[in-house]
Amino acid sequence: MRIDVWADVACPFCYLGTAQLERALASFPRRDQVEVRYHSFQLDPDAPVEAAGSGMEMLARKFGRSVEETRRMTRGTEERAAAEGLHIDHEAIQPVNTFDAHRLVHLATEHGAGHAVLMRLYQAYFSRGENVADHDTLAAIGAEAGMDEARVREMLATDEHAENVRADVRQAAERGIQGVPFFVFDRVHGLSGAQGAETLSAVFAQLWEKTA
Repeated sequence: MRIDVWADVACPFCYLGTAQLERALASFPRRDQVEVRYHSFQLDPDAPVEAAGSGMEMLARKFGRSVEETRRMTRGTEERAAAEGLHIDHEAIQPVNTFDAHRLVHLATEHGAGHAVLMRLYQAYFSRGENVADHDTLAAIGAEAGMDEARVREMLATDEHAENVRADVRQAAERGIQGVPFFVFDRVHGLSGAQGAETLSAVFAQLWEKTA
């Protein structure tokens, strides 16, 4: 079974969905026969590389609400994350461009560290208040995942993997994907949103039964 996942580092539901996918796969008896491929998606391709305010302030502007109203609105997402063992702090978020972070995931995938780097990027963005557009931050994240830091910096200094990110975004558009996370099973069956590990497990079982 092949699972293609479109996600953005700046998407809290992608953080949830990625964790839910791993939990579902951990209990799937044929895990060794499942290939997962992560694809880039940008919710805000025009975001700056330096944050202009906090994540809470950015969301307040986006939805035309006060910061206090936005704080109440995001509380449910933070509680859902906590139930998955994840920590999301909208006050700490630096809302920046994720293009180079996606390039790092592509490079990490070549070295077998794609999932580890993706999860670390989610932590950086949602929990640690780190700037995931900053090249020093990205290089450190790559090194933490066991990558050669000099190689990461070399990639970031060029346009390497930029076309791979753009190709992922084009494929999402061609598939009509407008929101993430978006899961595609065996290139055909689509599932949108962070619907829980139990839902994903049910999809695994159903699809495996059809192909058995």
